Amino acid sequence: MPLPATDLRSNVGTWAVPSFQLPALTRQMLDGLSPEKYDPDFRGQPLETTYFDTKSFKLRKARVRGSKYVTIRIRCYARGAYATPLASGAYASGSEIDSSGGVYAISAKTESQKFRQEIDRDYAESLLQSGIVPSALVGIMAPDLIARIADLSEGTRLDPVVTLCFHRYAVEDSKHRLTLDTDVKSDTGRYYPCHVLEQKSTKKESSPLITLPLRPIKLSKFLWATG
Repeated sequence: MPLPATDLRSNVGTWAVPSFQLPALTRQMLDGLSPEKYDPDFRGQPLETTYFDTKSFKLRKARVRGSKYVTIRIRCYARGAYATPLASGAYASGSEIDSSGGVYAISAKTESQKFRQEIDRDYAESLLQSGIVPSALVGIMAPDLIARIADLSEGTRLDPVVTLCFHRYAVEDSKHRLTLDTDVKSDTGRYYPCHVLEQKSTKKESSPLITLPLRPIKLSKFLWATG
């Protein structure tokens, strides 16, 4: 079951979810849409996402400006492994998730396009250890994306700067996708104060599917984790 290379849906909204609303929210999610194919039992999928930047955070600075940016990340999608949060909301010490049954994908996002490609485990681990130079992406990403990375990084190496861990619960159909990210935390000791719901749809002007009184938020996990 290969990962989709691109996600053509647009963001409809992002909302903060307090813990006490999780039961009602999951009920509405499952009443409206079906669990995604990667998690048919709706048990939640542990994800581990590592973001890359230069030592002086050139990509973060460009992302804050917003007019011309690129975000680079490698994500491990665990399969058949479900991390158990502790009572405090943190995960057990050591490796955050058991990635032995998972797959890796490298992603790039600009102000106008998204890219995602599954990559070999050994190659992913080497990038996570030694960093990324633009020339290493030849044959993986499109030339315009590589050029953007080289331009904003000024040709310097991109190192892993932060890793985010969270449990994702997702439902979808051919038009809509709802994702609920719970217990979002970074390996630098940051904990997001609530859970995060996001809706993506084939039409950006689609109405929100969830009727609970949730607070809308604007969130870039990369900016939050490196702030």
